[in-house]
Amino acid sequence: MKRRRFPVRLLIPFILLVGLACGPCNLLSGGDMPTPAHPIAVSTEAAGQLESRIEQNLGGEPGKQFILRVTDAEITSLLATELAKYDESPVREPQIWFSGGNIHGTGKLVNVLPVETEFYVVASARILDQKIAVEILEFSAGAMPVPQSVLGAISQSINETVEDLQIDVQVTALEILEGEAIIQGIRN
Repeated sequence: MKRRRFPVRLLIPFILLVGLACGPCNLLSGGDMPTPAHPIAVSTEAAGQLESRIEQNLGGEPGKQFILRVTDAEITSLLATELAKYDESPVREPQIWFSGGNIHGTGKLVNVLPVETEFYVVASARILDQKIAVEILEFSAGAMPVPQSVLGAISQSINETVEDLQIDVQVTALEILEGEAIIQGIRN
């Protein structure tokens, strides 16, 4: 008598459904996501200060050197205020911080998955061809890590966006410290 094999491709959706249904162990609940040392308050003043410094440092004459310092509060505030401009923003309550030489971020994914889900991301940044290049090291939505193959595509998309923002500058130094990032360069 021939035994029928259980199709493995049906096992993964089944595990996900059980995980979603099991209440406290909900796969999309996020569990214990890393967070900044202290909550980062969003302020339009901090966002405005960063926008002003960006315009001041990057809007100068060609050949002029610049040093741009960005704090956790400023980058979080700028991102939150920009996201608030969209009716159906995919991210709410962003928290971005610099620590351990990396960029960390948390928030809530909304309008992306069937349920609201917390996420956590870790990225590194370096200089490549006088531009800032970002690499996503880790990304998880809830308790589900995003596969490495997808991280490369996300990194590429972010780098294309970052490259568009770096028009007419050559980045010569980048330092990610505790609580701030420092970018040095020359305006083309």
